[in-house]
Amino acid sequence: MLYKRRIFTMSNAKRLMQNTILLTVTNFIMKTVSMIFSVYLTNKIGADGIGLFQLITAVYAMAVTFASGGVRLAAMRLVADDIALGKKSERQIILRCTIYSLICGLLIAAAMCIFSELIGSKWIGDTRSIPSLKILAVSLPFVSVSSALNGYFTAIGKLFKYTVVQLAEQIFKIAVTVFALGSVLSHGLEASCVAITVGITLSEMFSLVCSYTLYIMSSERSEKTDSSISIFKRLLRISIPDAIGSEMRSILMTVEHLLIPVGFRKSGSNPEAALATYGIIHGIALQIVLYPSALLSSLSGLLVPEISSHYISGRNSRITYIISRVIHLAMIFSIGTAGIMYANSYELSQAVYGSGDAGFYMRVLAPLIPVMYMDMTVDGMLKGLDQQISYMRYNIIDASLCVILVYFLVPIFSVQGYIAVVFISEIVNFVLSFRRLTVVSEVRVSLFKDILIPLLCIIGSNSIRNLCFGLLNINIGIKAYASLSILFTLAVYAVMLIFFGSVDKEELIWLAQFFKKGSAGSDKIKLPTTLHAQK
Repeated sequence: MLYKRRIFTMSNAKRLMQNTILLTVTNFIMKTVSMIFSVYLTNKIGADGIGLFQLITAVYAMAVTFASGGVRLAAMRLVADDIALGKKSERQIILRCTIYSLICGLLIAAAMCIFSELIGSKWIGDTRSIPSLKILAVSLPFVSVSSALNGYFTAIGKLFKYTVVQLAEQIFKIAVTVFALGSVLSHGLEASCVAITVGITLSEMFSLVCSYTLYIMSSERSEKTDSSISIFKRLLRISIPDAIGSEMRSILMTVEHLLIPVGFRKSGSNPEAALATYGIIHGIALQIVLYPSALLSSLSGLLVPEISSHYISGRNSRITYIISRVIHLAMIFSIGTAGIMYANSYELSQAVYGSGDAGFYMRVLAPLIPVMYMDMTVDGMLKGLDQQISYMRYNIIDASLCVILVYFLVPIFSVQGYIAVVFISEIVNFVLSFRRLTVVSEVRVSLFKDILIPLLCIIGSNSIRNLCFGLLNINIGIKAYASLSILFTLAVYAVMLIFFGSVDKEELIWLAQFFKKGSAGSDKIKLPTTLHAQK
């Protein structure tokens, strides 16, 4: 389909790119610190300890989802729409979001504390988890209010100071945890998990204090343009479908995670080995596989207010252009990441964790990376297009499918069964989400330019790397070798993408203009008459 030449405001595009880069760098730093911290914890409490902690955090993640009640998306959308319509009721909105989130947080915290013994003994199946669950319950009101403030800062696009708060929270958590863990390590696994959860809880308190202080300093006095009832109605219309979908998915995912070690044991593995296997897959392999997704998770979050503001204003052509560009670039990135992860899985496992145990699982999961990464990107687009009800429905379908498959496949096929569950559920979720995106927008994907060329380019890049490194017979440390291998493959991949036209001159100019200082007499970008996704 052809589109008339149109104008895309440079200030908006440049702000989106700058915020994406800022959040990406922050996320990479946080993921790096998190991985280093995971290595530290693995060395301190062992693979079985990590397995138990993963089960505790699975329950905690479910509680956080309930406590947040969809408020982050609601705050983000309401503030973005408020700005797009020229209103000035941001403080009104955030006040109502804070009240809503605080009520949700307190209710879920009380429930988690009351039922912690039942959850620990029956759900997790390990009474050593009970004290940790009670401590984590205290953090829930702080987490829920922080979610509302997170949505606000994302919507207004002024993220630098907020990213500093997030980094400070991470550093604070690690410092407290290391100190507490060092004091109780000799007292067993239960005490170690308590020390870690104390660090998490105190860091959430610290984060809320910093975030609220920053909010007071950065927000302007509101004009009362909408009634409280009107704001609450819009808040609930957005938050409730998101909360129901996320909560149902979280419940089912928690059940799934609790069934996995049970299924491993039923397949013939002993309890310690089952917990260790679960810890390797979730605590090590998936962390590395999802590490590069920091770029797309940042972009996905920022797309919600960006697309929402265009949607509320009826600017459909801009929505189509943004979605098409992002889909194309995200596809190139995810296919390249999958190829690099597949070719360097054992080296990365050795370099990061000092062991190749996770390398096998990383290689197995690598082909799924494009599906996981693209699903993450599409989710942000659907939320911006007011599709939270569809998003809720797909979450429930996906999570229900996971539980059913885990229950039947894992006891029979053990780890292979679980890997199959991951593949099936991710593919189903992505297909449903992407199909919905094609219904509510005019986006299309070019099989040749978006998929086939990047796939051939990454295969070629890995082949060239193998040939060059084999001829040179490079003999360096594993960390240096892994880094050099990845950088070399990336460079060859980028050159090949340009050479074979997957990234064309128009896109290079489009990207370059984001970083230009003082555009030559114009703050606008001319868009092409056609979109690459519809060629």
